[in-house]
Amino acid sequence: MIEALLNIRIPELWITSISEKYDVKISCQVGGQSSKGGWGLATIEGDDGILDDVIEEVRQHPSVGDVKVKARNKGITSFLVDVVKCKACDVLSKSKAFMIYPVDIHKGRMKWLLITDNNRTMGKICEGLEEYKCDVKIERVIALIGKGILTERQEEIAREAFSSGYFDYPKRINSLKLAKKLGISISTLSEVLRAAQRRIFAEYLRT
Repeated sequence: MIEALLNIRIPELWITSISEKYDVKISCQVGGQSSKGGWGLATIEGDDGILDDVIEEVRQHPSVGDVKVKARNKGITSFLVDVVKCKACDVLSKSKAFMIYPVDIHKGRMKWLLITDNNRTMGKICEGLEEYKCDVKIERVIALIGKGILTERQEEIAREAFSSGYFDYPKRINSLKLAKKLGISISTLSEVLRAAQRRIFAEYLRT
């Protein structure tokens, strides 16, 4: 397994035009993906005087279906956004990779931290993004297993979960079926995967 940090500009997405036009900080956590787009929780921080205008522009963007403001405080707002047009999202949803959130966006560019099986898969993801006119820069690639981040048991279960589609959206296998396939209890599956993800996150934050 590898971890790759991609620096991407997606021309058709609302995030790009908004962050290039306004001096704001945007972070986004995707709640779901589909072949067309997806939905997520976005947070924008900046000059309080422009935030209402920013939200209205997000609503009017052709890549957006709906916006529901969840919180509005001085200098910061959080909202749910439905994305109805995002070819880059389609590339990610069809790949053998999962993203670590939240995603930070600045000046039209976002950073995707992806976990996937190998460099070949990562190459296909980059090629797919570039076909849709995305500007992609690979900032780093780290071989996770080769660095001994996971225990042998964690690697075994994480690999099976990954190859079986447990991290896909929608999931190709649920916890019950995956646990049965591995011959372990659901609680053990949850505990091992949580520990494995914690090790991966800890390594990323350390680096």
